[in-house]
Amino acid sequence: MDSTVTLLKEEINKTLESEHDLAKWKLGVTAALGAAAFGLTKDSNRNYWLLLFVPFVCAYIDLYAYQYQSRIRVIAHFLRDNPEGDGLLQKYEKECERLRGENVFSLGNWAGLGCSIGASVLGPVFYLVQNSREIVSGGLASHATAGIVWLMGLGLIVYLWRYAQTQARKVSEPDSISRPAPAAKAA
Repeated sequence: MDSTVTLLKEEINKTLESEHDLAKWKLGVTAALGAAAFGLTKDSNRNYWLLLFVPFVCAYIDLYAYQYQSRIRVIAHFLRDNPEGDGLLQKYEKECERLRGENVFSLGNWAGLGCSIGASVLGPVFYLVQNSREIVSGGLASHATAGIVWLMGLGLIVYLWRYAQTQARKVSEPDSISRPAPAAKAA
């Protein structure tokens, strides 16, 4: 059992490293989209419409981060509730679970959500500024699709965050990991 516990702790550490890498990717990819949108690339054309895709990039990366967080919660739950486990590690995981319930470890989640929403909101601002003359002169309808695409991306960010919170609560429920699967009914 000791080698299993060691492997599971290593899996948590690797998953945390991957989660941190995702945060770097989110910053890098949104910065690259911003650079292309502002014309800071070789062709120097300003394409503010590229900023409207930032929410989708953020949602995609956030989805992987939420998956990593779920994996960590499952392993922690297993380590905490396994009767054959290391008593000191179980005590530590129980304390961590208590602190999770008090949102002590939620700053990273809020930072990720804030980054996604913040970066996503900047896109339409620059898009509207760039196209303000056309919009004021009655061309709003031609830009409605861009607004809908952006709103869909922002909605996706919020939906995935709420879904991840629901899944986190399910994983934290007592016996959620070790509960046996329901028996199949005979046909």
